[in-house]
Amino acid sequence: MPETPARAITAPDDADTQSHTPTHMPTTNRPINMGKTVADQASRLDGIAKVTGRAMYARDYYMDNSLFVAFIRCPVGVGRMVSADEDAARATPGVVEVTIDRREGTYAGQPVGRIAAESKTALRRAMRALNARWDAGECKTEIEHVMMPPPETSEAAQRALAGADHVLEAVYSTPVQTHSPLETHGAVVDHRGDRAIVYSSTQGVQAAADGLEDALALKRSQYEVRCEYIGGGFGSKLNGAGREGIAAGEVSRAHGRPASCFTDRDEDHLDTGNRPSSRTSVRVGFNNDGTIVGGHIHSWGGVGVARGGGGVDCPSGHYNLGQMQAGNESVQLNAGAPRPFRAPGWPQGKFAEELMVDEIAAICGADPLAIRLRMETSEARKEMYQLGAKLIDWNSRTANGSGRGVTKRGLGMGGTSWRRFPARAEAEVVIHRDGSVVAKTGTQDIGTGMRTVAGVLCAEHLGVPLDHVDVAIGRSTLPIGPGSGGSMTSHNVAPAMIAAAEDAKAKLLDALADTLGEPARDLDLVDGRILQRGEPVMDFAQACAKLPREQITGRGEFSRNGGAQQHLGEGTSDGVQFVDLSVDTETGVIKVNRVIAIQACGRVVCRKTAESQIIGGVIQGLSYALFEHKMLDRNTGSMVNANLEQYKILGTDDTPLIEPVLWTKGQTGVRSLGEPPTIPTAGATACALLNAIGAPVRHLPLTPDKVLDAIEEAQP
Repeated sequence: MPETPARAITAPDDADTQSHTPTHMPTTNRPINMGKTVADQASRLDGIAKVTGRAMYARDYYMDNSLFVAFIRCPVGVGRMVSADEDAARATPGVVEVTIDRREGTYAGQPVGRIAAESKTALRRAMRALNARWDAGECKTEIEHVMMPPPETSEAAQRALAGADHVLEAVYSTPVQTHSPLETHGAVVDHRGDRAIVYSSTQGVQAAADGLEDALALKRSQYEVRCEYIGGGFGSKLNGAGREGIAAGEVSRAHGRPASCFTDRDEDHLDTGNRPSSRTSVRVGFNNDGTIVGGHIHSWGGVGVARGGGGVDCPSGHYNLGQMQAGNESVQLNAGAPRPFRAPGWPQGKFAEELMVDEIAAICGADPLAIRLRMETSEARKEMYQLGAKLIDWNSRTANGSGRGVTKRGLGMGGTSWRRFPARAEAEVVIHRDGSVVAKTGTQDIGTGMRTVAGVLCAEHLGVPLDHVDVAIGRSTLPIGPGSGGSMTSHNVAPAMIAAAEDAKAKLLDALADTLGEPARDLDLVDGRILQRGEPVMDFAQACAKLPREQITGRGEFSRNGGAQQHLGEGTSDGVQFVDLSVDTETGVIKVNRVIAIQACGRVVCRKTAESQIIGGVIQGLSYALFEHKMLDRNTGSMVNANLEQYKILGTDDTPLIEPVLWTKGQTGVRSLGEPPTIPTAGATACALLNAIGAPVRHLPLTPDKVLDAIEEAQP
C-alpha cells in the first residue's frame, strides 16, 4: 500500500517513531543472570522513544476534522430502556449521529447504541440530552447463587478417600480481575474513500485487519492497520478490531472524516473482558506423611453473559495427586464476558492447588517443600525448588503461626509451567547498499520487548552489531506475524527471523563472492566484518557498497509443518516462585518483602527484557493476590468500583524486591515467557500467609478483614 501523509497533529507519521537507544548499556544488577543470554547488556531499542514521548500509541492520534464515538450503555445487570430523547441528543451542537440498536441489556456496560460527535464535550452533552431511563430487572451476580452442585464422586475417588488417613474439605474462590491496561481499548480510523489507515490498540495486527473489511467497505489491500506501540492488553486486546475499531471504521466511512472510538476507564472495567471469578471445591484424601492418594476437585468459573471461558486449571498436572477426579463448569451471570487474561485459568487453579498442598502439610506437620519435591512431576522444577529454597533461606522458616510479636513472617512457594503454541510467522531482513539493515515482522510489541528481541536475533545471525539494525513491526502490510497471546510471539517469530537473517547473510556473501572472484564458502560475516578464510578483508559498510543492486532481502518463515523448524531448539517454560511476607496481626495488613522468581523460557534472547517480563508477571500476580476485586451491586448488577481508586492495583509502595532468576539448563530454543511468571504468585502468597498466621485465607483478595477473621478463627 503506498505511503500517504497522515493527518495526526501530534507527531509525524514516520515508518517507526523509535530513536535508537544505545545498544550496549552495561549494568551490574542481578549478576546471577549474567552470561545466560544472547544480549546481556542490550536495552530496549524503543526506550528513548517511550521516555521522551515520541512513541505514538493509537490513542495519541488526533486528526484534523475528527469525530469521536462513544457507546450508549446499559447501566444495570438486567435492564430495559423505557425512554430516551433521541431528538434532543441529535440536536446537541456538534453531534452527527445518534443510533440506538436495542433497548434491552443483560449486563452493566453492554452497548445498545452509539453517538458520534465533533468533540468529546459534545459527546458528553449528547449523552445527558439523551436522558436514557432504564427499568432494572432481577440479576445474577455470584457463582454460588446459581451454580449446579458438583457431580457424584467416582467409585475410584471414593475408595481413595475411604483409605486415606485424613480428608481435607475446603472451598477456594477468586474474584473477577479486570485487565486495566494503561491505554484503554479503541482505535482511530482515517477513511479516505478508496483507502484507509487504522491506528489500533491491538494485540493482533493481522487479526484486526482481517475483521475490518465490512466496516470499511474496502478490500484488504486498500487499508492498513498500524500498532507500533500499545499501552498493555494482557489478553483483552486479542479480539481483532473490537467493537471500538468497527464503530470507528463505520463512522469514518459514513461521514468521510477520521473517527476515534476509545473506552473511558470505567468502560474498560465494564466491557473489555476480564479474568473470570472462580470457586473450587476440594475433597482430598492424604496419608500421615502428606502423600495425597486421591479425591474430588470441582471448579466453577463465572463467565458473565458468555457461554464458556470459565476454566480453572486445578489440578495443574504439576503434582502426582493419586486417584483424583476433576471437573469444571462455566456459570453464566449478569456481567461482562471474560476475555483471555495472562495465563487463562491458571492463577485461579494454582491459588487453590498450592494452598491445598500447604494446608495438607500443616495438618501432617510436614515441610511443604519436602512434600512438593516428593509429588513434583518435573525434574527441572525440583531443581528450581531446591535453588529457590537456598535463595529465600527456607531453613529460616518457622512453624505455622509460631512467630512472636505483632508482626509475623511467612514463607510460601508455588510452581508454574506453560506450553508452546505454534503459529505462522514470517520475517524479512533487508540489507541496503548504504549499510543499513531493517528487520521486518508484522507482529506487535505489547511491552514485552518483541522489537528488541527481533533486532537481537537479526544482529546475531546476520553477523553485525545490534546498533546496525532497525526494526519495523506493528503494521498489517509487513510480513505476517502472530498475535501477542498465549505467549506465542517470540518463540514463533524467532525461528522466522533467524532464517531471514541467515538467508540475507548468504545472499550478501554470494554477491560479494561474485565481486571478489572468491567462493562464497570462504567468506563469512562476523561482528560487522567480512572474513575471507578467517581473515578480515573489509567492514560491513564496505561490503554493502559493493552490492550490485540497491538492496537484498532475506526471508524466513516458521510454520507447524516445516518452516524454519531447524531453528526451533529445545526448551520449557517451567518455573517456581518463593514469597517472603510479613503480617501485622493487629491490622491484618500484609507486606510482601521479597519474591524469588526462577523461570525458564528456552534460550534467553535479551536479559533485561526477560527480567522485566518476569518482574511484571509477579507484580500482576501480587496485585491479584492482595487487592483486585471487581465488585457488583448484588441488587442492580452495576459495578461499584469501576475506577482505579476503589479498584486497587499494586502500587509502588506495595511492590517488594522481586528477584528474577533465568533458568538456562537444557534450554536451546526460544520459548514462552509472558504467561508463566504470573501463575504461581497468588498461591505462593497465600501459602506464605498461612505460614505467618497459622490459618488459611481461602478467598482472594487477601484483604485485612479476611486475615483478621482467619487469625480469630485459629485462636484456641
